[in-house]
Amino acid sequence: MNAKLKAARRAKGLTQADMAAMLGYRSKSGYAMVENGKNTPPLDVALAIARIVGQDVETLFQRDKE
Repeated sequence: MNAKLKAARRAKGLTQADMAAMLGYRSKSGYAMVENGKNTPPLDVALAIARIVGQDVETLFQRDKE
């Protein structure tokens, strides 16, 4: 799961359904798969997500060091 992405979305008061609609997904499940780490979004979608939540894409999608 991308906890940073989830926290950023919640901080903006947005639901997964809100994000899905803003990104043009047909249902929230497409966005939920990104947030849950099951899908990696294409660059244009990752940039749009970062813009919506007001953070840079590197912060949101950088993998945590193990």
